[in-house]
Amino acid sequence: MTRRLSSTEIRALETLIDQGGSVLENRIPEKNFRGALGDVIPGILVYRKLERLGFALFTEEKPLDLPGDSMDGFIFTAEVYITDEGRAALFACSPEL
Repeated sequence: MTRRLSSTEIRALETLIDQGGSVLENRIPEKNFRGALGDVIPGILVYRKLERLGFALFTEEKPLDLPGDSMDGFIFTAEVYITDEGRAALFACSPEL
């Protein structure tokens, strides 16, 4: 039996879909909060939980290492992607998508 998703988890998956399938990690708030219209904005812990469930994927980038370059040590911002399993889980909860 498939685990039911919470409304916040559904919203996080919808956000990934709405943003073209991915969101930069630095665009995700640290904690859940209510938006101006009363809607819940999922925080990073929700996305990490979705990753553990296989519904999202965080990219892992190594620091740019170019000695003498002004960008030496530059660390890329991770990106969160929705997986095929995440799309299927969202569709199961919201077939109108």
